[in-house]
Amino acid sequence: MERNGLKVLVVVLAAVAVAGPSWVAGAAPVKTVAAPPSDIVAGTVRLPAPGEVGIRSHSAMVPVRLSPGADGSWSWEGEIAVDDPDAVSMMVLAPEQAGWHVTVAEPGRRPVRLEDLSWRHDVRHEQAWLGAGDAAVPGELWRIEHPVTGTWTVEIEGTPGTAGDAGPDGYVLVSSRSPYRVYSNLTTYHLVPGESVGLATRAYDVRSPRTDGTPEALEGVVRSASVRIGLPDGSELELPMADDGLHADGAAGDGVWGALFVAEEVGEYTAQVVVRGETPEGRPFLRTTEHVFPIVERTAVLTGRADAVSRRDGLELRIGTRDAAPRRVLVSAELWGEGSDGSAVPVVWTGGIVESAESVVLRVDPRWLARAGVSGGLELRNVTIRDLDTFVPVSFEPRMTAEVHGELMIPKTVSGAITEEMLMGPRPENPPIAREKAAGGKLLLVHGYCSGGVWPTGDFSNYAVFHDYHKNRTHDEFARLIRDFGAQFPSFGVVAHSQGGCASLHLYTYYWSGLDYSSGSRLIQSVGTPYQGTSLAGNLALLGQIFGVGCGSNWDLTYDGSRLWLSGIPSWARNRVYYATASFEDKWWRYDYCNMASDLVLDDPDDGTVERWAGQLSGAHNMGHKEGWCHTANMRDPAETTDHSRNYWMNVSANR
Repeated sequence: MERNGLKVLVVVLAAVAVAGPSWVAGAAPVKTVAAPPSDIVAGTVRLPAPGEVGIRSHSAMVPVRLSPGADGSWSWEGEIAVDDPDAVSMMVLAPEQAGWHVTVAEPGRRPVRLEDLSWRHDVRHEQAWLGAGDAAVPGELWRIEHPVTGTWTVEIEGTPGTAGDAGPDGYVLVSSRSPYRVYSNLTTYHLVPGESVGLATRAYDVRSPRTDGTPEALEGVVRSASVRIGLPDGSELELPMADDGLHADGAAGDGVWGALFVAEEVGEYTAQVVVRGETPEGRPFLRTTEHVFPIVERTAVLTGRADAVSRRDGLELRIGTRDAAPRRVLVSAELWGEGSDGSAVPVVWTGGIVESAESVVLRVDPRWLARAGVSGGLELRNVTIRDLDTFVPVSFEPRMTAEVHGELMIPKTVSGAITEEMLMGPRPENPPIAREKAAGGKLLLVHGYCSGGVWPTGDFSNYAVFHDYHKNRTHDEFARLIRDFGAQFPSFGVVAHSQGGCASLHLYTYYWSGLDYSSGSRLIQSVGTPYQGTSLAGNLALLGQIFGVGCGSNWDLTYDGSRLWLSGIPSWARNRVYYATASFEDKWWRYDYCNMASDLVLDDPDDGTVERWAGQLSGAHNMGHKEGWCHTANMRDPAETTDHSRNYWMNVSANR
């Protein structure tokens, strides 16, 4: 039953609907989620390959480690590479009260303190904040026009931080708009203890025709590469990277460099990839990428056995596991069958949230079998058990024969329409809403990651403000909080900012809630939501080790975490989302940005936190992109949530 090596997916969804009185307490009905075979073929629910989800960087975050001198002072000396003759930006990120003095020496010029350059007409100096929401780090930022290219020497004098031997005291962040960038990625998503984890990197030219997907390696530019791994216990591991074909780096000499290590401990890891070399023009080249990733507990192992029990109300797929831990997980599988011509036919993608992987039962509406026109030969493909908080696959089987017990009961006739029940399972008998406690539905105004209130309530009517201010939540935690808050109303729609959009979509996909009882034109509307992640998540993880940044890092907001999560969202759920993006107002005669610091890291156009491309949600409704708006207040242009014109139309169109 080969299908030309078709690789489809994995993730999530819901198993048996469990209705009960303790809705708000957490024992809530989950949906029996299904994706049509078209989602399998289109790759909508395909687990991403790690190489497709890399970080592109035009900057270098150079660690500063101060050393004591004989006179009791502390200092550091290092080098940075400037390869763009048009402009270079430099941001010094130091602990509060460190009192750092920074001296730079351009090639062929005498050393000069950065603060003494402020008088020059070609130098811009300002206080800036690198981060997202309330999780931001202050620093001094200089932008120098028409710099001398080459290797610059940087000297810093001041007070060290508290990291000690375990990490740096601060960073010097250097960025330019040079066309030469680096692309770095994890080489596996099987992030469990005892497994080998790899990182790979390459240089590339942004002007190359191949800009989508994984960029083509620019051979001869990288001369050396290394990776600094931050372990959960606070220690560090530094590894050289090689282009020898032996370190998850592809073929030897192909311009891709890699390194491998075995992760032994459950917890959060950081990694900084450092790439040095020379541009085709002979200028020094230095770039870094910053990553954060989890190593999760191996909750269960699939045994490779599956049994199918056919009943009149559906097909039960009983999947064998061992070594299961008593914790909630995500399970999914593609069901394939034998068509009339003997070929393999995709039937449905199905799965569920289960309380424990010790006993996994997936349920399939029999109408999917009838629609596919299969008569037997059932097979499960891409069977996956995932950690619920990270969407990391802990066990995977590419294929399992599903042994059918008894006669396979398939309806003889089926209507052409795909029903709600086929996609979500039957509605719970005791709906998770308090119909007797409220007169009507509401519009929930939802904030984002590590945020306070962001919506001007005067723009909305018949609303309620959800508040879980200044917190760091996984998408699943965030979704359940929205569900519980909304349970006081008979129904609700959502207008969300930033991560609130992801959490609302997660809620609608996996859980029964007041969203499912609302009416109106638009169920979920979002502004500035990083559906495909933000690279700031990795920078914040490294900075947090020094500065204790705000709410901490969030894997679900990384490129990798976002793509893993998104690969479990079927097309029908995406179709209920209306999203908008924004960016700074771009004038040809000036240097434009929303946040001058995050502009050193993100690719234009962006809103200071989310790049325009990363705010796109395939299969959803794009409400448009507007210039002249930024992610939050205190950026150059007004906060995107204060666009009164857009708010008016979102209010008018919203479900309640």
